[in-house]
Formats: sequence, C-alpha cells, structure tokens
Amino acid sequence: MAKLTEKNILIIGAGIAGIAAARKLIKNGFAVKILEGRNRIGGRINTNRSLGLAVDLGAAWIHGITDNPLTSLATEFKINIKETDYENIQVYNSTGKSLSETILDDAYELYDNIIEEVENLADKLDEDISVGEGWRRVIRQQKPSPKMEKILKWYMNYEIELDNGTDLDNLSLWYVDDDEAFDGEDYIFPDGYDQIIQGLAAGLEIELSQKVTEVIWSESGVEVKTATGEQYTADGALLTLPLGVLKSNQVKFSPNLPLGKRHAIENLSMGVYNKVVLKFPEIFWPENRDFLGYVSDKQPDFGLFLNLSRHGGEPVLVALTAGSFAKSLESLSDEELQAKVMEVLRRLYGTNIPEPVQMLRTSWSQDPFSFGSYSYIPVGATTEDRETLAAPVGKRLFFAGEATSTQYPATVHGALLSGLRAAKEIKRRFKS
Repeated sequence: MAKLTEKNILIIGAGIAGIAAARKLIKNGFAVKILEGRNRIGGRINTNRSLGLAVDLGAAWIHGITDNPLTSLATEFKINIKETDYENIQVYNSTGKSLSETILDDAYELYDNIIEEVENLADKLDEDISVGEGWRRVIRQQKPSPKMEKILKWYMNYEIELDNGTDLDNLSLWYVDDDEAFDGEDYIFPDGYDQIIQGLAAGLEIELSQKVTEVIWSESGVEVKTATGEQYTADGALLTLPLGVLKSNQVKFSPNLPLGKRHAIENLSMGVYNKVVLKFPEIFWPENRDFLGYVSDKQPDFGLFLNLSRHGGEPVLVALTAGSFAKSLESLSDEELQAKVMEVLRRLYGTNIPEPVQMLRTSWSQDPFSFGSYSYIPVGATTEDRETLAAPVGKRLFFAGEATSTQYPATVHGALLSGLRAAKEIKRRFKS
C-alpha cells in the first residue's frame, strides 16, 4: 500500500484545478500527491503538435485578459499569447457569397434586440423554460425574413451554443447568463495552452495512469483505490473530476455521497464542444481573418472556423462545433467527417481547393476521463446546484473543477480559481 506522510492530501485529477490546488497546499505546508487517470497531465487542456504547430484540442482561450489569473501566469512563465478578434470574420451564405458588413450589422442589431426581449420574457415567467423556447416565442412576434432568421440562428450558435456546448433547447433561460466574465479580449496560446500546465506542475508529485475507482471516506481520513489495484491513504482528498465522470458513476463512494450532492450531479449537464482540425498544402481562404463563418441553409452545420494560419504559420483551419451536432460527428469515420467539412469549404471556396494533408478530431463526449467538454445549467437546474457540488463533504472530502464554479463555470480560469478556493477550505479545516 502506498502510504503518504502526515497531513497529506490526495488530489484526484491533474487538470488545472488539481494542479493549482496542489501548488497552493504545498506552499501551506501540506504533503500532496496527485492521481491522474490519463497518461498525461492537463485534463481538458490538451495540446497536440503532430501537424507542425501547437493545436489545442480542448481549452484554447483566455476568456477576458484583464485581471485574469491566466494572464498573470502567462506573464510569469513568459508564454506568448495572441488576441483573436471575433469581429475579424468573413461570413458566407450557402451559395458561397460573402455577406456584407451592413447585412451582418443589421442582423446583429436585431439579434441584440431579440436577446433583450428574451431576457424580458425570462423575468416575467413563473417557471423556467429553455433558451430555445424563449427564442421561438420572441421570433414569432418579431417575424424576421427567412434570410434574416438564418443569420440570427447562426449568431445564436456562435454566441450561445458554442459557449455552453449544447443546443438552445437544453439551456435554462433563467440561468444561462448567471455567471461573470473578465473584461478585455480573448487570447490564444500560439505555442500551446499546455505551457501553463507544465509551468504550474513543475516539481509536483503526480502519478499518471492511475484511474480512481473508489473513494472510502470517514471522519478519520480517506482511502482511494485505483484500477491498477493501488491503494492510497490520506488525511483528506480533493476531487477535481469533471462533472461527466461524476455523472457516469465510474467512481464509487463509500459511504455514498449525501443526497444533495448526488442531486446536484444529476441536475447539472455536460456540454460537448468538438473540433475538426484540417491541415492543407496551402492557404486558399482569406489569411488575414481570425474567423470564417458559414450561414448554412441546413443549420446546424459547420458554421465557424478558426484560422490558425494567422497564429501558427501553417495552413490550418479548425472547425468549431457544439451540442448535438458536435456529438453526431463522433459517430462518423475519419473519411466521412473530412468529406462533410470539405463539402462546406468547397461551397465557400470552389471545387478546386486541395484536399487536406492531415486531420485531427475530438470526441469529447466519448472521452472516458471527461465525458464531455464543460458543464452547463439545463432547464430544471439552478446555480445552487454548482454551490452544492462545490461544498465539502464531512471534514475529509473537498471538490473543485469548472462545474463547481458559480462565477466562471465552463472556463479554465473558473477551474483554476476553484482549485485555489478548495485549497483555502482544506487549509482552514486542517490548520485551524
């Protein structure tokens, strides 16, 4: 049996929440060991370099750089970051015609008005409905032209579905905006998000490929069992498992978690955000644009591409997808998926464009260590469920991760700050 020293804490999960908590706890005099099920650290931060540049297959952005703890870390570790400008976008219709800025501005103004109406509707309701239902009720009154409605739908996908990783019909209208954001633009890491993880994890004791199967807790301590048959004992444990893993019941708790905690896990949902990364022999799209948009006649479709050639120098486009559409792509073969994306790109840039030389894809809903991309509040759940998920159980079990963040859920900084919050709770418990 692997025995740890006095006042020791086991952290389950080497994502940014677990790693940030570990650093803080070590500074406060705890002995810390992290157990990670994957064969790498970082969790949903996963940088791939097989295409000759850094491609972040999971988290990719610092959302709002002003006062963001990730900005400070990028400075501390001397990591290059680069702004992506959402307004620097070329948008096309289904015939491949470029939409004028005037049309897009008019559509966005209408979109803004509709969002305001939907928010007013939310305030008047006695019970929660989905964002999709709220949207339909307002659209019925506004009666936009079919052409305009397509662009509005595209904006909804771009601004709401991608942010939440799910379809509008799943999202709680009452709680969809019940979070906070840092000011400033969004930035990416041209050389990879994993640089932040490597910097934070330096010197930490981390055991990889240790998939936790059981957590036994009592008033006197915790025991953790893994799939390889290892057993670890500690004074306390911090669980940073993604919501999707908690929902899958792959980890047994003895005794069971309290009913309120189990309900919170059931109530909250896990979104899916998948990427299709295509490397081409040459650039055939507007290389000075950060994003390319496609307003399809049959939405959902591949509606948004990130132009990585602007940041990594290689001819690479990344299709960004969310919700049921993203999930449906996971069942396609590589050939089918590539053909589906190429069909869209040929509509935009003609039939003579070259085939990609390499493709990367994600299937986050099937990932056994996350079962999704990030959490969202569905109809019937509330922000209180996040608070319940975050709350310690007894005096030995603590919880962190993006799903436990009421202020900044579904973000890397939310996960990071939740780890620091949990470290504070552990210190209070054991050092007081």
